[in-house]
Amino acid sequence: MKKILIIGGGLSGLSSAVFLSKVGYNVELIEASPKMGGRTYSLNYNGIKVDNGQHILMECYSNTLEYIDIIGARKHFHMQKSLSINYINDKQKIFKLKTPNYLYPLNHLIGLMSFQLLNIKDRFSILKLLLKIKFIKTNTFADKTVYEFLKLNNQSEEVIFNFWESIIVSTMNTSTRIASAKLFIDMMKIIFFEGKRNSNIMIPNTDLSAALIEPAISYLNARGVKLSTSERITIIKFENEKALEVETNKRKINDFDFIISAIPEYSLSKIDFVGLSQKIILPRLQYAPIVTVHVWLTENPLKEKMYNLIGSQFDWVFNHGTHISFVKSNAVNLSNLNKNLVIKIVFSELKKYFTILSKTEIKDYVLLKEKHATFIPNLNSLFERKSSSTSIGNFFIVGDWINTGLPATIEGSIKSATSITQKIILSKFN
Repeated sequence: MKKILIIGGGLSGLSSAVFLSKVGYNVELIEASPKMGGRTYSLNYNGIKVDNGQHILMECYSNTLEYIDIIGARKHFHMQKSLSINYINDKQKIFKLKTPNYLYPLNHLIGLMSFQLLNIKDRFSILKLLLKIKFIKTNTFADKTVYEFLKLNNQSEEVIFNFWESIIVSTMNTSTRIASAKLFIDMMKIIFFEGKRNSNIMIPNTDLSAALIEPAISYLNARGVKLSTSERITIIKFENEKALEVETNKRKINDFDFIISAIPEYSLSKIDFVGLSQKIILPRLQYAPIVTVHVWLTENPLKEKMYNLIGSQFDWVFNHGTHISFVKSNAVNLSNLNKNLVIKIVFSELKKYFTILSKTEIKDYVLLKEKHATFIPNLNSLFERKSSSTSIGNFFIVGDWINTGLPATIEGSIKSATSITQKIILSKFN
């Protein structure tokens, strides 16, 4: 069987290796850092594994579900029976958005109409917009931001602030005033109109490494896939538009039939492509940070697995039992603050939203900042991603940043791997 050389051990690279080794390809994967996982990883803090950022997955993530099923990782996820989200305000009042698991797609109507956070008029305006989205041709709004699209469809400032903004920030890591309306509409179509369970949320019940990375490594090891870490690609040599040799900081490799690049575009741009007549076109993307604060309490009074914080400087609180996590996407302001100021905000929010400081003590905390967590899916990114290269001869490119039709999500990473591995399997070179 043909040999595939994969560059990059993030989710795009690991899933490419999983899909190809499953059908019998000889696979070798090289990662520049000392660990696998890329931007999806956990670290050890005082003997406890904590994630660099909390990921919310959904059952519309069909490629991700295939990946976790192959590596036997579904047991590491809590799967909702139906969509259920707790919104909490600074008066500690909880508003539950919950859909029944019957009467699809009318279950979404039932859930929204009982959502007490919004007034009746705003609930109807959301329903009307969702019904319209089902039939919209998304290219019509390729030049609009989400905010412009929402205002064109009679969404009030209150409903944008209380409902749409949190959805956009959490899924696209930017605000409604910057995010692409086309990507948003495409995403809403998938979530609400392409399957009964698509809107259901999946949350890892363990750390990210244990849920998504370590099972893949075990799967690949069992199939004889060679995994190398702390090895960086420096040169790729081509002849007649075909990759023939790779140089790393440790060796030269030429016993391969295909190469898959599964690294970010800014890392790919640092590789020297020798003998290649055509230029590899890479998108020029901007990146946004995510800030996570893990907090340990002497007693954890939280009952739900997650809370959306209305009007807070953070978006979500996740309950891990042993500790809780505050998460802020599009965290431009928070990421520029020093540790003491961020922690002060966390303490303030704990008191306002959960009255925790009056009843319990904070034992410990750790602040994590991912400065380049995801690319920003703005209007310019649509053009940049659409125009970027995905293959030259036997050299293929995967990643959440290529034109997957999705924002920078776990599903985008794995979807790109699914697409390219299918091309290789069906390739004329086989």
